[in-house]
This record gives sequence, structure tokens and C-alpha cells, in this order.
Amino acid sequence: MIDRTLLVDSSYLLKRSINGAKNAHTDEFGHIGGLYSFFTVVRKLIKDHSINKVIFVWDGENGGIYRHNLDLSYKSNRTNKEWYNKIELTESQIIREQEKDESLLKQKIRIKSYAEELFIRQIEVDKIEADDLIAQYCLNYHNKEEIFLFTNDRDFLQLLEYNITILFGNVSEPITKGSFFMKFGYHYSNALPIKIICGDTSDNIEGIKGISEKTLFKYFPNLKFKKMSVREICIEADKINKERVENKKKPLKALENLLNGVKRLKLNYKLINLSKPFLNEQAYSEIELLDLPLSPDDRSSKYLYKMMVEDGFLSQYGGNFSDYVKPFYTVIMKEKERLTEYYKNNK
Repeated sequence: MIDRTLLVDSSYLLKRSINGAKNAHTDEFGHIGGLYSFFTVVRKLIKDHSINKVIFVWDGENGGIYRHNLDLSYKSNRTNKEWYNKIELTESQIIREQEKDESLLKQKIRIKSYAEELFIRQIEVDKIEADDLIAQYCLNYHNKEEIFLFTNDRDFLQLLEYNITILFGNVSEPITKGSFFMKFGYHYSNALPIKIICGDTSDNIEGIKGISEKTLFKYFPNLKFKKMSVREICIEADKINKERVENKKKPLKALENLLNGVKRLKLNYKLINLSKPFLNEQAYSEIELLDLPLSPDDRSSKYLYKMMVEDGFLSQYGGNFSDYVKPFYTVIMKEKERLTEYYKNNK
């Protein structure tokens, strides 16, 4: 049976889980919303999509530094990045932020511990963003596995080229090549060139001044129906402005900006293009290790049950241990089968 792999953009899911369940506390653990909601989302995804392999992909410490070295404004709107000065806070605000950070770290550590007992694979590499690890995994395995990606990052739309299914946290239906147009209204292969031209406000990546998605679709309607490269868009922009001049009209300033913005376009191609992820040697090695079978040594439902009782997790669930972990059995059994197969092939 082919692997049906779930890649989880784990840093996103943890933050979403904590923010979505702010009032979830147990006497034993304290705030448990991140931990509980995280696994409950993963549990549902496994059930809904018949998943038999799960990988938690985490942002590494100081992730994004390589892009920052290319563009100093990259993620400068993120106050949690080490290379930026913290915004000024009052003493009480500082204490509150420290408590949030401590709670997030505590729950992240516990998530990782639970995952080990559930035969869930994990990867985290210093200085490397989860985006790049996920992208490289898709590049390596899209022809070998059926890949599902849970995220909320629209950058991943460009990975539809590799036949993956994207499960957005705030979109009800899975996004594939086939369903993309109905949701976004243009050809899936243009996700990358559109972002290169328009930039990315969430990551503070500058786009071409005066050009939005609406502008692009107005002057380049073929973006909706067929693949267009940035070069083809620029050629068409030059043609439009030359025709305007011939007809005694002013050239469009936005299109002039596009034609004069080659340096920015080249930089954005490097920053945004996930087919060429930013990785180091450790990252490549860690990704290769994801292909090896997991050992059952020191993995046990007994340990998981013990942690869940200690944390008050099951009281938060309101049911018994067996019912909660049952959906994870497809992953556990497949990982055990993978190990048996590995031993058989490597006698």
C-alpha cells in the first residue's frame, strides 16, 4: 500500500491551537489548549484522509536567517526574530509575553514527547524554516508517496506542481490542481509568478509598486487560464505600453515599474521559490533520515498513557485512552510494517 503522508506545518498548528483554545486548562498541566487541540486536529486529519505516515515539521531556531541575509527586510515585521530589536513593552507586558513563550515551549516539548510514542516522525533544523524542509520533502517524495500538507501558508500553493494536496486550516475543502481554480480563480501554475511580482506582506517581501493581483488579472487575463512566466508577463507589459504610446496615450506607470523592477523580481524569485529551498547540509541529512524505519524501542502506549494522565489530557477529552488513540493505529501499524520490511530487505 502506498504511503499516504501527512506533513504538518507544526509551528503554525501549535500557535493556532494555543490561540484557539486559550481557556483550556487542567490542574495538572496548566494551559493545555495547544497540546490538546494540536493532536485533536492531527487525529481528525488522519481519519479523514486515511493517513498512514505523519511528519511534524518545525521551524528551526532563527529560521529564515538565510533569506534575511539576502533581504534585510525579510520578516522584519516579526518581533520574535532574533536579528530584530524587540518592540518596547511595559514591565507587565514583558511578564505576560514571557509567560506566553514559556507556555508555548512547554506544550511544544510535550507534543514532541507524545509524537514519539505515536510513531510520528519529526524534523527541526536550526536556521531552517519549515517551508524549506516541507518543500524538499515534496521534491524528493512526490512520485513515491501521496502527500497531504496541513498549513495556512499560501506560499505552498506553488507545490501543487508536484501533485500534493494542501489542507488549509481556514479552507474547508482540500486544494489540488483540479480544485484550485474554483477557489482562487486563476491557473494553479501561476501562484509563484504572481507572488514574485506582488510580494508577500506577511513575510514583509516587497513587490512591484502599483501592482496587485487585481492589476495583474486586469492586464494579463491569460493568468487565469494558462501558465505564464514572469518573463512572459514582462514581455506582454512592454507590448501594452508601446501600443499605448503609439496611440498617443501615456504608458501605464505600474507596468513601467514592472519593467524597471528586474532586480526586485530576481530577488523575490530567490526568496519565494520553494522549488529551490534554503537548506544546509544538516537539513539534507535530516530529510534523508525521514526515509528510515522507526524503531519500536522505548516507544509504548504505556508511556503515552502515563503522560496523558499526568497532564490531565484525558480529562480534557472526556473519554478513554483507547478511543482517543485509535485513529493513530493506522500510522503505528504501518510504521511497524515498514520496519519489518526493512529487516527483510537488509538481511
